[in-house]
Amino acid sequence: MPKSFGSVISFEDQLPRLLAAAYGPCPAFSSACKSMCWCPLQGHIPRGFCGATGRLDEVMLVLVCAEPGDPHAGETYASVSSPDKLFRQSSTQALHCMERGVDVFHRNIRLILDLCFPDLSFKDQMRHAWITDSVLCSAKEECGKVDHAVERECCRRFLQPTLTLFPNAVVAALGKKAGRRMAGIDREIVHAYAAAPPGCNNKKARASWQHIADLVRSMSAR
Repeated sequence: MPKSFGSVISFEDQLPRLLAAAYGPCPAFSSACKSMCWCPLQGHIPRGFCGATGRLDEVMLVLVCAEPGDPHAGETYASVSSPDKLFRQSSTQALHCMERGVDVFHRNIRLILDLCFPDLSFKDQMRHAWITDSVLCSAKEECGKVDHAVERECCRRFLQPTLTLFPNAVVAALGKKAGRRMAGIDREIVHAYAAAPPGCNNKKARASWQHIADLVRSMSAR
């Protein structure tokens, strides 16, 4: 059951058990994911996800983005921390960035949440949403190429198993990269424009986000 919000985030056991495996570090760093970044002291760990602060069956929306960008200034993690602690620190960091609307990406995600859950506070929205990436680690170069082997590995290890925890949620891929990476997942996927530039600058972006909201609100009205 959830405890405090904002300082320590508690999830139901399945989610931390699944994602904490990425902080061992993930075994794929020595195989398919050699090209990705693992450097906790420089902020490079699997990250970019937050939400599901209540029961898993309360989650009505899953937003899947591409991969995390470069760490923010001052973002660092202790290399000797346990996987569970790194998981909680990274999810708390993402949550705080989302809450503050640190950049245009976070502000656009907040807009999508407001469209989906217009009558709820951000704290309550986070009970009903899970925000994640299709690849959990940073590329060597921000927005640079991610090998297809990495995409397949991260989807198999983390994304697909995570989605099974939210069987009743609307699942939306934000941007072409996320949509392409999710092509093999046996789940209905809503395709929308990315929340980050350049995709979010398209004049059709807001309409695609509104479509997500319409589906979520339709589901909640049943």
